[in-house]
Amino acid sequence: MRRRLLLGALTALFPLAIASSATAQDQPPPPQNQPPPPPQGYPQQPPQYPPQGQPPQYPPQGQPPQYPPQGQPPQYPPQGQPPQYPPQGQPQGYPPPQGQGFPPPQGPYQPQQPPPPPAAAANDGLRSQGEMVFMYGAGVGYGVGTGIWIDLLAKTTDPGIAIIAPITLGALVPVGMAIWDYAGRIHRAVPASVGTGLMLGAMEGLAISGTQWQLTGPDKQWGLNTYATLTWAASTVGGVGGYFFGEFAQPDPRSMGFIASGAGWGAIMGTFFGAGATGHCGADSPYCIWDGASVGGLVMTNVGILGTGIASIAGYVPSAQTLKWQWVGFGAGMLVTTPIYIVYAFSDSDPKHGLIANAIGGLAGLTLATVLTYDKKDDSAQKSGWTPPFQLSLAPTKGGLTVGAMGMW
Repeated sequence: MRRRLLLGALTALFPLAIASSATAQDQPPPPQNQPPPPPQGYPQQPPQYPPQGQPPQYPPQGQPPQYPPQGQPPQYPPQGQPPQYPPQGQPQGYPPPQGQGFPPPQGPYQPQQPPPPPAAAANDGLRSQGEMVFMYGAGVGYGVGTGIWIDLLAKTTDPGIAIIAPITLGALVPVGMAIWDYAGRIHRAVPASVGTGLMLGAMEGLAISGTQWQLTGPDKQWGLNTYATLTWAASTVGGVGGYFFGEFAQPDPRSMGFIASGAGWGAIMGTFFGAGATGHCGADSPYCIWDGASVGGLVMTNVGILGTGIASIAGYVPSAQTLKWQWVGFGAGMLVTTPIYIVYAFSDSDPKHGLIANAIGGLAGLTLATVLTYDKKDDSAQKSGWTPPFQLSLAPTKGGLTVGAMGMW
């Protein structure tokens, strides 16, 4: 009986096993390297990224990024829409660390401006190197002249002793100027004004001394010591006046060349005009022409200084090119009027009156050159510094003093 039941059970299970084996053989095998299916709760579509060439979008500045609550899967944007990122150029806002209450940044990020370059800070109202060189040169001349003045007052006749004071003071004065420069901040145009004042003051003293010597007889002349004292005092006053002019008027350093040129133009025109306007010299005064020349030169020198000084204060600053052509026009005007003396050769008039034509011609050429080159500019190299129009030199000689001027175009 048991054998029959066991045999019946095996007979019933055998078709089911055959059917199960056939079904397993009909299904294809699973693919290899297939990624596991996503966990439940995630979307089946992959996230959409922004198109190529467009910046990613971040959350607005100052707001922390939104994360899904703990235990919930992150929410992706719907299919077909790119994720949102903050605008390009703005930093992503993050929440402050725990325990620190830093407020979120407000507004767009403002980068700090870099400090100005040294070249811009060098032109902040301080003197230029060219000004200092010119003032040092004028200081050497002033020191040497002061030493000669001391020797004249002391009546020093020994050459070895007489040279000590000019050499010593010629070195100490520029050294003192250098100490003044290093000890304080010398303002722009002050060195040029001081150097020009020293030079023009010495010229003024020499002009006054020469005029007094020319207009008086030997019994009324002041003497060499007095002339030297007057020249030294005038130069000192000119240097002090130049300091206050540069400190308070604050002119352009190039104006100093214009003022010095005005003194030169005035001296030349005044000398020619005064000599030409002098009357006939008799036999008792054959050198009367120099009387008018000395007076005219002294007067017109001061007129030239005053006129160019007022123009500089008013704001007129000629460029180096304009100043050069002003001198060219002045000289050309005097040269063009020179043939007037050919006419005097066939006339009975006094030929020294032709000097008036020379003075007027120089003034006309100067005026014409100023009008034609009024707006002429300098290049960048000439604007960066200041170059003196000419250099003044003083050299002691036996029984006197030699004054020289050198210039370069």
